[in-house]
Amino acid sequence: MFPRKLAELDLHRVWSTAPDLDGTFDPFRFEHRMAAYRSMIDATNERGIFGPDNSGNLLWGLAFQHQWQLDSGRLGPSSKDHGRIDPDSPWGYGNYTLNVIPWLGAVAASVVPAAAVSDPPGPSRFRYVVGGVVPAELRPAVDDWATYFKRVRATAPGTDLDPLRKVLWHAHKTSLDVVARTVGEVDPAGDPAMELDFLRGWCRMVDYLWAACWPTDFEFMVEHGLDVLPEHVLRDRADLKALPESVRSNVANVRGLAKMPTRQFEVNLWFWRRLMRTKAARAEVLTMLGAVFDRKNTSPTVYPRMLWYLMRP
Repeated sequence: MFPRKLAELDLHRVWSTAPDLDGTFDPFRFEHRMAAYRSMIDATNERGIFGPDNSGNLLWGLAFQHQWQLDSGRLGPSSKDHGRIDPDSPWGYGNYTLNVIPWLGAVAASVVPAAAVSDPPGPSRFRYVVGGVVPAELRPAVDDWATYFKRVRATAPGTDLDPLRKVLWHAHKTSLDVVARTVGEVDPAGDPAMELDFLRGWCRMVDYLWAACWPTDFEFMVEHGLDVLPEHVLRDRADLKALPESVRSNVANVRGLAKMPTRQFEVNLWFWRRLMRTKAARAEVLTMLGAVFDRKNTSPTVYPRMLWYLMRP
């Protein structure tokens, strides 16, 4: 069972029509990746730990993110018209690590049935599962996702999901750390520099979301995760100016992270992780994130609370 609001969203069309993975999983077809998310979301709520309509499932954020990648043209030139994901798409590769790799973790945890993962349709700058063999750099992520799915199975209905969210974000970070390294090493020819900055910055932003155990359930995503990212590829300043002001501000913050010196980023992230140590602080994550990235629109009353969370033993 899925949330009733799903029928009102773009995600619903592919969600309701994507074929089941019947023996073969072609990860270079958009509908197959969505079918993988559907199978994982369905299989992880057998006992109702995410609510009777599955709206509390922590995997919804990944499905919404993938829909945005398709709608914004980030999966390759023919993705919107034909649903084909270009194996050379940096965003497509990033999603691969957050779709195929979690799915393989779910298979390892006996949560979903196995299927043969198709090889990429041609040569690529990125390394994928070929002949059923997972690249060495992605095997730790498969293990971490398997741990997540095993923890899901061990979680009783009515249990606080905060510990489970921590395990999910750990696996998420293991996947995206590979993406961040790889994108920095491959030949960037053909990719707009502005867009690559945005992708690299997004990988760093995920470190902030990971530390905060950012909610990724259906209701939170609908309320706070839609219409906040650029709806077209960023090629030049005209693309930036075409964005709504709130989205343009988000893009500026993300690109700023990409350009930040590594040492400065690490120090800032250390303070943020300290700030997010307690559940009380994480309950205010939207306010605290705004205080870090949008100070001019943050109430001065927020900063004493930030100091309190930072100084707590």
